[in-house]
Amino acid sequence: MSRKEIQLAVFDLDGTLTKIESIWQYLHIKLGTWETGRISAEKYWRGEMTYQEWAEKDSILWKDVSVAKVSSILREIPFIDGALETFEELKRRSVWTGIVSAGISLLADRAKKELGADFAVANKLLHEEGKLTGKIRVKVSLRNKDEIIREMAWMLGVDLENCAVVGDNVFDLPDGVGLKIAFNPKSADVREIADITIESGDLTDVLGYLIR
Repeated sequence: MSRKEIQLAVFDLDGTLTKIESIWQYLHIKLGTWETGRISAEKYWRGEMTYQEWAEKDSILWKDVSVAKVSSILREIPFIDGALETFEELKRRSVWTGIVSAGISLLADRAKKELGADFAVANKLLHEEGKLTGKIRVKVSLRNKDEIIREMAWMLGVDLENCAVVGDNVFDLPDGVGLKIAFNPKSADVREIADITIESGDLTDVLGYLIR
């Protein structure tokens, strides 16, 4: 594979930028709703409900929970070692950075702010007067990440061949981008579609492939 100049690097969030694999499961466990949430997750993976339906089933379980409580829980989640340094170096090299997550925007927005990403797109838990309404605005599913990445690249004026993606799941590594990096991949399928596979506890190990 010829080296392309990377102008935009898009990162998955759960399990890639964070040390936990699923923000949904993490919140369920912390809020005491995992037993019910697990049933919906299993139904989704069996093809018995859509991602929208799954997200709605999860969100309703958290109705009337305060946003402050959820935000407090999310602040507990550590970023992977080297995350801040990676984003800082990419910015220094004038590479756009983004986060596209099928998780929750409260965490994605925190990552954007603390890591200095140029954009973050995720799913928004709706709230009123400081409490969750039990509704959600789904922007990113596991199966439309490619559309979001294409849209963000277009908005930034970056050709897809100059875009890199970093993630641990097949949904994080869409066709058409210039460089697909599997970072601590979850399965052999991820390794097969990736251009580069990195097994590491430090995100800075991706920099050698993202910058010349």
